[in-house]
Amino acid sequence: MTRYTRLFEEKDFNQINKLLQLYYELGYPTTSKELIHRLSKINNHKDYYILLLIEDEIIIGFSGMCRMMFYENDGNYMRILSFVVNSNFRGNGFGSLLLKESEKLADKLNCKVITLNSGIRTERENAHKFYKANGFESKSYGFSKSIN
Repeated sequence: MTRYTRLFEEKDFNQINKLLQLYYELGYPTTSKELIHRLSKINNHKDYYILLLIEDEIIIGFSGMCRMMFYENDGNYMRILSFVVNSNFRGNGFGSLLLKESEKLADKLNCKVITLNSGIRTERENAHKFYKANGFESKSYGFSKSIN
C-alpha cells in the first residue's frame, strides 16, 4: 500500500467522484460541475491549499486550508476550512497523518498557528475528541450569519 499526501493538481479532477463522496460525507452535497468550478477557483487562489490524502493512488481525504494574516500581531496563520477522511478509512491513523501534514505545510509557509472550527452538534463529538487528541485546544465559539 502506498499512502501519502500532496497538493491538489488539475489531474485530480479525474477522481471527481471520490471528491464528491468526500463532500457528501462532510454534509456538503453538490454536483460534479459545481465542485469542479469551486475547486478550480480555490486551487487557483494563491492563499488557498488543498492537501490530498492518497491511498494506492485513490483520493481518500483532504484538508482544505487558507493562509491568513493575524490582526492582533504580525505574521500568518493557517485555517483549516474543510477536513475529511473517507469513513471507510477512519480509525486507522489516516486523519492524524493528514493533520500532521497540514501542520507541516503551515510551517513551511511560515504560519505560526493552525486553527479550525467544528460544529457544535452531537454528531461532531468524535471529531472534537479527534482534534483534541491531536493537540488542538477549544478556545473560542464560532458565529455565522447569512447575508441575503
